[in-house]
Amino acid sequence: MVTPEQALYLAVMRLAVSDLIGGTRDEPGRADLIRKDAIAFFTDSIGPWADMRAEVCEAIDRDPDEVRAAIIETLEGGDLPNLGHVRGQQIEKSRALWRAQKSQNALIEAHRAKHEAKLKSLAKPAPVVASKPTRLPRIVRALPKPAPPPQAKPMPPAPKSSRVKETRRADKPWKCPPRSPEDDFWYGIAPSA
Repeated sequence: MVTPEQALYLAVMRLAVSDLIGGTRDEPGRADLIRKDAIAFFTDSIGPWADMRAEVCEAIDRDPDEVRAAIIETLEGGDLPNLGHVRGQQIEKSRALWRAQKSQNALIEAHRAKHEAKLKSLAKPAPVVASKPTRLPRIVRALPKPAPPPQAKPMPPAPKSSRVKETRRADKPWKCPPRSPEDDFWYGIAPSA
């Protein structure tokens, strides 16, 4: 029994084959672009089209390499497989596009090989010298300078009234707020170093 997912992937494969050999009803320039995409889908050995072909073939239980080989054989001039309602009316256009792509790929490969050979001839091998390994320089980092001590704040002026009563301890210490060390200068206590 075919699952809905397999039915979808079978439809994708049928559409790709139809675009490759049957042609489309689009304008001629657009039809050639669709054929080129179908050729890439079936014949690319690496890249996104090859990955998509592998995914579709896996879903419909086909080997992607066998599908690729069968389509390349058809594009090289082999017999068309039985495709049911699809007619191979435009297969010659697909074959012409395949031949053009193959010749372009051959030119690209020849240029790539020529470029690599040129790079190899320009690259001179470095002389091999047996020497002691060099020591890396010692990195000395300077420690940050300490911040200067804070300047002593001036004492507040003495109250004008001399009627301030000196006390030795608080009447009710639980009602006095705790003293903060930052306020020591208000109480006349020298900061500790």
